[in-house]
Amino acid sequence: MGIKPYYAGVFGLAVSCHVYADKSDFDATLACYTQADQPGIAMRIEQGNKLLYSAANGLADIKSKQSLNTEQVFQIGSITKQFTAAAILQLAERNKLSLQDPLGKFIPSLSADYGKLTLDRVLSHTSGLPNYNEGPEIGAKMAHYRTLDQILTEIVQAPVLYNSGDGHTYSNTGYLLLGKVIEQVSGLSYKDYLQQHIFTPLGMKNSQVLTKGTGSDEVQGYSSVDSKRTPVAPFHVDRSWIYSAGGIETTLTDMSRWHRGLKTGKVVKPASYRAMVTSAILNDGTPATYGYGFYLRPLAGQTSYFHEGGVPGFLAMSAYFPEADLFAIALSNQDTLHPGPALLDMVAQHLNITPKPLPDVKVSDFAKTLVGEYQSAGQQLTVTFEKGILYGQKGKGEKRKLVARTNNAFSFECTQNYYQLSMVEGKTSLTPVGLYRGQGKPLFKL
Repeated sequence: MGIKPYYAGVFGLAVSCHVYADKSDFDATLACYTQADQPGIAMRIEQGNKLLYSAANGLADIKSKQSLNTEQVFQIGSITKQFTAAAILQLAERNKLSLQDPLGKFIPSLSADYGKLTLDRVLSHTSGLPNYNEGPEIGAKMAHYRTLDQILTEIVQAPVLYNSGDGHTYSNTGYLLLGKVIEQVSGLSYKDYLQQHIFTPLGMKNSQVLTKGTGSDEVQGYSSVDSKRTPVAPFHVDRSWIYSAGGIETTLTDMSRWHRGLKTGKVVKPASYRAMVTSAILNDGTPATYGYGFYLRPLAGQTSYFHEGGVPGFLAMSAYFPEADLFAIALSNQDTLHPGPALLDMVAQHLNITPKPLPDVKVSDFAKTLVGEYQSAGQQLTVTFEKGILYGQKGKGEKRKLVARTNNAFSFECTQNYYQLSMVEGKTSLTPVGLYRGQGKPLFKL
């Protein structure tokens, strides 16, 4: 299962790898995104073999008031796809299958359109398979336990969307089918295969595939339905419906073991790992920005291999930045509290990516140029300077404090996403620069 990444763009910055963030910086960032009396986030950042930061803030269970900690088990949703892809590659390395084999070789009951799709196209979401969990009619069915075969019979009725290789469409359907392939070839259940060939060899003692119910009791998952993110019980989905597309629960430490195992050849051979982190190529020659179980797009202006995941009650993000050898994993027990922004803010702080805050004595000079109303199609931002403090207000939203930064930039408090002040075609403008989305369309001063 999972959410589709909402990063859409690339921006370039001159990056220094000088490290200036410390534990207090990271703690302050985590506190910006969480509250001690609400569901929260657990975070881990490491560089090379050095642990830089590991912390959690928030409640694991609102009723019992138990706090989150860094050793607890969370559900990681679609990050599970990395494990499914690695299992397929392990079987390929043992000559049990080929990535060019069609699905029908292992699942003869599939229709001709499904059966001819090759494993490599299914792995990279370029096969044209639909996404079974997007239709409104499926929700009620997903509340009840079903076997994998029963689920597959249900979800393979929808037609393919286009010819294999003609596009890139995220498909949980495809990864459930890959789980079935793993079972057919190995003779083990998907759960047992991962246990024997990945979890146990890597020492991932607190990881497992959920095959029914909604998960462990220690860390409760929550949702919310209002702007205040008031916690409520999440939509009920039996994890049998998620399985090899998003059914793993694990810990921060176990995810570190997983990352290091992949990177050092303990899971798959180096050539297979390179395939996982190489973009698939579509029929027209364009890259799909997805390999096997990894998105391959810049984040925070850096080359990255990443994935996000979401199941009812939980959200997760895992990202590796190879040029800095930096790995970060963030886990949330509320499916409306995405941990990605906190993760990327910490990465930006550590790698010194975004412009640094200005000394207070220089803020007033910057304010003289900055203050005013800015507008573009569908966006409005008003900047004011009151009693020595800069404020920003988007549209009719809440007025919030701003942080003036070097290089004629500023950000709202509690974020490393920033705006760049510049002149475009003789007009004063603000260009938003996001760690997810990259550079946006400028707003012009009225």
